[in-house]
Amino acid sequence: DALDKDLDSWDEKWQFWSQLINEYSVEYEPSKAMKQLKELLNGKNYFIATSTFGHFFEKAGFDQEKIFNVFGDWTMMQCSSGLNHGTRSDLSTVKRYVNGQGEVPRCENCNSPMELHMPLNAHFFPDEDANTRFRWFLTRNQTKNVVVLELGVDPTSPQLLDPMVKLIEQFKD
Repeated sequence: DALDKDLDSWDEKWQFWSQLINEYSVEYEPSKAMKQLKELLNGKNYFIATSTFGHFFEKAGFDQEKIFNVFGDWTMMQCSSGLNHGTRSDLSTVKRYVNGQGEVPRCENCNSPMELHMPLNAHFFPDEDANTRFRWFLTRNQTKNVVVLELGVDPTSPQLLDPMVKLIEQFKD
């Protein structure tokens, strides 16, 4: 996996990750299509379950409480120890690395190196709060007509496509 390259040190990983995050998330400007989607959803009850980890919906101004980043969010970091010590923003770390002043961030609880909040290994802890909000959205709307948009998902992405197909088959509305 490109994001979990076999680099020699945590410092090399953070240099690599920071370049990607800076290029694809920090400097991201919402596309015309993203702006149109936001306008389409304006005033409507919605929830976004996304496999994108680049913070695109948040940067486009969608309500963070209505987004579930299923595969994490690389603008956040978590402890590499395998213990769930929570997540925190990595944007200041990214900025320091991009400016040539990077230092491997450490867990405030155990001093282990921090890693991206993504399923790079068995240490990934999904966002349980967002997962719960998504489940409540589905529960509250199970008797209503709900539109499910699968954008950029195809048969090569079964980890996202299959659960959505099953959901739609289970709840015909």
